[in-house]
Amino acid sequence: MPPSQVSPPTIPIPADNPIGAILLSKQHPLLLRADFSRVSELVNQVYQNSHFQPIWFSAARSEKNLRDLIDILNNAPNDALNPGNYDVDRIRNLVGGLSPAGNEIAGHDVALTVSLVRFLHELRQGQVEPREVGYPVHIAPKPTLDVATLLREHLDKQTLPELVQTFEPKAKQYQQLKQILNRLRQLDRQSDLAEFKPGHALRPGDRHPQVANLRQRLVALGVVDSLQSGDDTYSSDLVEAVKKIQQQQVLKADGVIGPATLAALNAQSVGEKIAQIELAMERARWIPDPADGPMIVVNIPAFELWAFNSTDDANPLNMKVIVGKSPDNQTPLLWEEMKYLEFMPYWNIPKSIFEKEILPKTANNEGYLASQDIELVRHQNSEERGGGSYLRARQRPGKKNPLGRVKFVFPNTADVYLHDTPGRAAFNRQRRDLSHGCVRVAEPEQLAEFVLGDQQGWDKESIKSAMSAPKTRHVTLKRSVPVLFYYGTAFVDHQNQLRFYPDIYGQDEQLKKALQKLQNPSAPNAAANNQLAANKTSDLPTNP
Repeated sequence: MPPSQVSPPTIPIPADNPIGAILLSKQHPLLLRADFSRVSELVNQVYQNSHFQPIWFSAARSEKNLRDLIDILNNAPNDALNPGNYDVDRIRNLVGGLSPAGNEIAGHDVALTVSLVRFLHELRQGQVEPREVGYPVHIAPKPTLDVATLLREHLDKQTLPELVQTFEPKAKQYQQLKQILNRLRQLDRQSDLAEFKPGHALRPGDRHPQVANLRQRLVALGVVDSLQSGDDTYSSDLVEAVKKIQQQQVLKADGVIGPATLAALNAQSVGEKIAQIELAMERARWIPDPADGPMIVVNIPAFELWAFNSTDDANPLNMKVIVGKSPDNQTPLLWEEMKYLEFMPYWNIPKSIFEKEILPKTANNEGYLASQDIELVRHQNSEERGGGSYLRARQRPGKKNPLGRVKFVFPNTADVYLHDTPGRAAFNRQRRDLSHGCVRVAEPEQLAEFVLGDQQGWDKESIKSAMSAPKTRHVTLKRSVPVLFYYGTAFVDHQNQLRFYPDIYGQDEQLKKALQKLQNPSAPNAAANNQLAANKTSDLPTNP
């Protein structure tokens, strides 16, 4: 097993050991979030490595390690995490008080370990386990790092801050959001902003007494550096800043402050933008760490696709897409490997679509199926699926086929894929959640060129020929391409520009509620924990 992955427990946890007793209970009376079952296996392995002896309050106690631990928890907001979730105030009191003695050592020591392990785990994997709250996600959790071995190494070297870097998500989107988040936090002076209502459209070069209020607002939003200007001219630097806001809000970037741009400037406080970025960072923690090489990203609420040749690709392929219709046909979040393409594909019509949308049209039109190039074929089940056969409807390749001329396949449990479409007009709409869940791409030829770019025998002409051939052609990729379907209402594009998109599926609200539930322990439990903390864990068993 690779050293980065966690090994299964091999040493039984001793119930007659003070540390072992806490580990077996998976509850810690000194912590507000007393239940640490989500990270209990990781904490167990830390103490198996130390033979269930203290690692913080041992004879070799390191004051630097203790200070570093508090700093790490205090700095949780840099990664859009709440220090209170890791009991930083209680940990500070435990570290800063009198040295624990006797049975107190076990309780204090495990409290520190649980808080740090919980922080590292949530930094890497996310605070919310999306599958446990009904979130539509088809992304396998990242492999769990061997926190026990890594923690021991960094404690010995007294380099705990470097441990945080190991667990921090490596996805570029996460790192970009983090930089912007901390810049906006420094600019969060929303309560001091004067009202900006010019009363009419403001155009580049116009003079208006409220320009000073506009500049103040743009400084607070992080798109203008300085407040120092006594001029009431809507000058070029302000125009460029307004264009950035317009781009963020997917408005026409002309610098004219009309009703839509004025609404965008006044709609969100800096604090609200920060909250939206924090939700995006939580989702970004669910994304696997990137590998070098090509990758395709679809941002669902942006209705856009990007295809990168590498993580540092400054000129990715970019195109409009159509995604699943809200609320019933949502395109899921997923991470899969594209394995093959099908030129001139058949459409195997899902049973639900056939029964709800196609079958009723045949009631008064016996020739409907034939007119739509739909045929019924007998499909044989495999022995693993119980054998037998059934009739399945499929639509032959051609102009009437909704998959168009090419389908990009990455096998997944949600049974979604990227594909062409004969309906081009829909790409002109601003809101494009119109499909049954699959993603329609505006430039299928260019995407095929990207995917087959390093595959011998495929160039623009051969791709164009395959997309107009009379027969279906299956092309297996020599190197699979990762595909990410992402949901980011706050998203940093390849030009490092922050953009905001409507929450078309209501997933921001869903995630916000899940986080609030996590971050607010019930009052009775909190009260009980406070009492136990006051008792300094006197009820924990002692060594015989």
